[in-house]
Amino acid sequence: MLRSILAVLVLLVLTIALTGCASSKKNYQEKRGLMLLDNTQLGRNKGYYSRHKAKTIDHAYKKIVKKRKYDN
Repeated sequence: MLRSILAVLVLLVLTIALTGCASSKKNYQEKRGLMLLDNTQLGRNKGYYSRHKAKTIDHAYKKIVKKRKYDN
């Protein structure tokens, strides 16, 4: 009897502890509406953080370094 009551109490405490944080977690749409997203997730910064822009910058930098190498 005592063992079953103890098991029920432990399960009750675990369920309360594990579900408490999940309900307070905001989803993507709520954060987007409140402008709480990271810069990398904002739609307006999509081009800035894209792979294409990083590749373009890297390519331009390599051209400059190559030009400096041959100018000296």
